[in-house]
Amino acid sequence: MICPKCHYLDTKVYDTRLTNNRRSTRRRRECQKCQYRFTTLEEVKILDLYVEKRNGQTELFSEQKLEKGILKAFNKRSINNESISALVQKTMENIMEIDKNPIKSIRIGKLVLKNLKEIDEVAYICYWAMFGNFETAEEFNKLLKEVQKD
Repeated sequence: MICPKCHYLDTKVYDTRLTNNRRSTRRRRECQKCQYRFTTLEEVKILDLYVEKRNGQTELFSEQKLEKGILKAFNKRSINNESISALVQKTMENIMEIDKNPIKSIRIGKLVLKNLKEIDEVAYICYWAMFGNFETAEEFNKLLKEVQKD
C-alpha cells in the first residue's frame, strides 16, 4: 500500500478489524518512512458477473446501476444512506448466493423487490412500477391488492 502523504511504497498494518456490518475489513496502517497513519477498507466486489437483459443482451454487472435503481424507488421518500447501502449490500449477497453467471436481470429485480418489501411498501410499488412489465392498469391494481393483503 502506498503512503498517501509521502508516496513511499512500504507500509505496515498495525491493527485489523471487521467493520460493524461485518462485510468489510478496516486496517490501520503506518508508513515505514514518514510514520504517517491512515486507514484502509477492504471489501468484496463482484467483478466477473454478467447480467442477461430482457432483450437477450448481456452486460457486466454494475453495483452503481443497482443502487441507482433502488434510489429511484425511494424518490421523495425519507430514507437514510445507511439503509440504502444495507439494501444494496443485502441484494448483492443474495446475487452471490445464486452463483449463476450470467444472471437474468429479472431475477435481480425480484431480489430487490423482496428486500424492498421488508423496508417500504411504497418504494416496493414504485420499483415494481419502474421495472415490472405491466401491460394493463388491471395488472397494476392486482399488485396493489397483493401488497394491501400482506
